[in-house]
Amino acid sequence: MNSCKEIQMNNFIEKLKSRSPLIHNITNMVTINDVANIELACGARPIMAMAPQEMDEVTGICDGLNLNIGTPSEERFEAMRIAARMAAKKNIPIVLDLVGVGVSRFRMDFVMSLLDEVRVDVIKGNLSEVKAVMEHGRCDGGVEVTDTADESDAKALACRAALRYGSICVITGETDYVAELCDEADCYDNNERSVMCITGGHPMMKRVTGTGCMLSGLICAFVAADCDDKYGAVTAALSCMKSAGGLAASDMAEHGRETNSCYFIKPGNAAYRDRLIDAVYHICDGDYELM
Repeated sequence: MNSCKEIQMNNFIEKLKSRSPLIHNITNMVTINDVANIELACGARPIMAMAPQEMDEVTGICDGLNLNIGTPSEERFEAMRIAARMAAKKNIPIVLDLVGVGVSRFRMDFVMSLLDEVRVDVIKGNLSEVKAVMEHGRCDGGVEVTDTADESDAKALACRAALRYGSICVITGETDYVAELCDEADCYDNNERSVMCITGGHPMMKRVTGTGCMLSGLICAFVAADCDDKYGAVTAALSCMKSAGGLAASDMAEHGRETNSCYFIKPGNAAYRDRLIDAVYHICDGDYELM
């Protein structure tokens, strides 16, 4: 595992295993099954309720709330509002994934109204999505990154978002940037105490729909398991996913050599998705040497 500073993974995994937090996911319909499976893999318990009529009851018994705006509708947004209010009332950690926020005014208006009403614990998006929220603008590449920035610019953007919304901000990409709650001086100085970079993963992660959605579920599970150190929990979840991405690709390469003949189909992106979930399972099951 390669990061700007060493992360104590074992403690977070032990807390995750011992607590087995119940996570309420109102997530992307394209990837709902994968989100549930990766939370099960890490030791959490997912619930995927979506009807506004049961939001208070369901959210109230959960340990974490994962909101993903990837497949929006009026009913789903209303469910998210109700769930977020209940989570805020009961001090249940909230993760907000800004999937495609700059694609439409519908998404942007919802996110801005939600952030005005409740404080979320973790805001997550790629560079284009976080930039769109900060500037109330568009990102024309759908859910893909359309903007580029060097490391200092990405760190500064993450830190400004954390400062504005009182949240931990995660900017995902080839390198993930995580900004904790920081004061104004830290924000402008780009202090290393306030922003961490997490490297690793594998290019195959971009060939599977939903790795970002799965990551949000993983973040929510880690944070729910250790609310006393949310920043550490977020960085641990990111590191777990990056490590799993690399391990899944290595396993595929090994398997591909074994089946490289006209009688077998070599593993591709569908196999990679399964191996990614398997890798998270083994990392969180105590195979720390994999890290």
